[in-house]
Amino acid sequence: MATVGENGNSDGGEAPERSPVVEVPPVPELPPPADLYNADRVETFKGELLEFLGELVPPGEPPWDIGLIEGYGRGLVATRDIAVHELVFVDRPVLVGPRVNNYEVIFCASCCCILRRLQLCTGGCRLPICSRCDYSVGAASPHAAECRLIQSWQPKDAGRYSKNILYALTSIRGFLLSDRDRSIVLQMEGHPPRKEMTTEIERLLKDGYFWNLDGEGPAVRYLRQVVNVLNTNAFETSRIVADEENNHHEIILRGLYILGALMNHCCRPNVRYVFDDQLRMRVHASRPIKKGEQIMNNYSKILWGTQHRIIHLCFSKNFLCSCDRCKDPTESGTYLGALKCVRESCPEGRLLPINPLKISSLWRCDRCNLKMDNIKASKIQEIAGRMILNNAIKREASYIIDYLNDHIVKFLLPTNQFTVELKLQAIKKIQPDRPLAELREKEKYCVEILDVLHRLNYGECFVKGVLCYELFVTRVTIAKLLNESDIATETPDLEQLRTAWKILNPSGNRPKDIQQLVVKYGIE
Repeated sequence: MATVGENGNSDGGEAPERSPVVEVPPVPELPPPADLYNADRVETFKGELLEFLGELVPPGEPPWDIGLIEGYGRGLVATRDIAVHELVFVDRPVLVGPRVNNYEVIFCASCCCILRRLQLCTGGCRLPICSRCDYSVGAASPHAAECRLIQSWQPKDAGRYSKNILYALTSIRGFLLSDRDRSIVLQMEGHPPRKEMTTEIERLLKDGYFWNLDGEGPAVRYLRQVVNVLNTNAFETSRIVADEENNHHEIILRGLYILGALMNHCCRPNVRYVFDDQLRMRVHASRPIKKGEQIMNNYSKILWGTQHRIIHLCFSKNFLCSCDRCKDPTESGTYLGALKCVRESCPEGRLLPINPLKISSLWRCDRCNLKMDNIKASKIQEIAGRMILNNAIKREASYIIDYLNDHIVKFLLPTNQFTVELKLQAIKKIQPDRPLAELREKEKYCVEILDVLHRLNYGECFVKGVLCYELFVTRVTIAKLLNESDIATETPDLEQLRTAWKILNPSGNRPKDIQQLVVKYGIE
């Protein structure tokens, strides 16, 4: 297998004299524009989807159906009452692969195992590959079909690694789908990219990575549509893999989960989802769901303020949300998007958008009535985000704690989204072997953010499970340091562990010791 240490691309020299002799699947034909919201088409689509899911759908009528909802288009609707924590459905990806971002480690493009050094596939596809998945393995290689496809386009500089081909691999895999699966994918919404956005396919064309890929041909038209569908519907998922020193790494991937993507958006959803160790999406009710009610997911971050959620949804999902949470300037009294009043004479004042549904809204202090235009408010948020996300968040736990106590309080509210994000990072970084003072801070941060989730009426969500686990472990550690181990077995603390277990148990990325804790403290 070729071993190289140089990345990049060049003009590729002269074209090869002839194409490699490979068998590739035919270029799928894009269907004519169709009404995705026709009742008969929806029923046919549902049948194809049920066939795709197979044994993942239990016998009998599932607790969900695909409905046509005014103002939403298609969506999932509960066919019966669903209890909190109940499994609503299990989905599997029709497409899964690398995301369009840089990675910190080198991994096999097929199985995601960590590679000590860059090894290129011997087939000439310019992708990193392990010896088990290499093209030379033959028919047994899970990478062989996609390698043959890439070979057919005649890659330039075949002896050099191409990160841009890696980034496009998930879309390229769309050629290898069965007719049924291709039909499912092409019936999903696919919003075209914004003008300023260069997709992974356009990058390959612009930089001339292939001798034999027509930028106006049917193959590229199909790739563009798959990219649009992925950008509109894909979820972030991951694999946990070990390197040769048995250090574990999380490889972030993106997957197209059709049933999951059919859930419409709400900033206060009624489900949570996790991915198990087979990359299946497991969706559970985070709050009780009534028969006929929509099964709703959140397309943005739980703890973002309204203005950030609106901007994200507008630019990435092409719609504006107007749910009850978005309409409330205080977000149920959490003030996640609020700013401190800039007047020194008004230390308790909070600046809030007068109309939170409008990005251009004026802001007004709830104490002194000072008004501020959106440009200034956005600038304050931009500066705060840059200071925190690009600086403090990368530092060690002790620095973050000092930064929160000595600096953040001067210009941000304790529950502002950037303050909360910094506290979440501190929770992650403060391990049980840290000093008692740091553990006390971690305990306080967990309680504060759990209170935010409670105020939002967010239900039994994934973040709550993580925080309950961290809070329980921290209190056990503090009790041991104070020789008060019996405190950790009190009912309220055991309830934290029980909640964490109910939420995190189905996840393939759950804390390694949570099952041991459940057994030790007799939770089940």
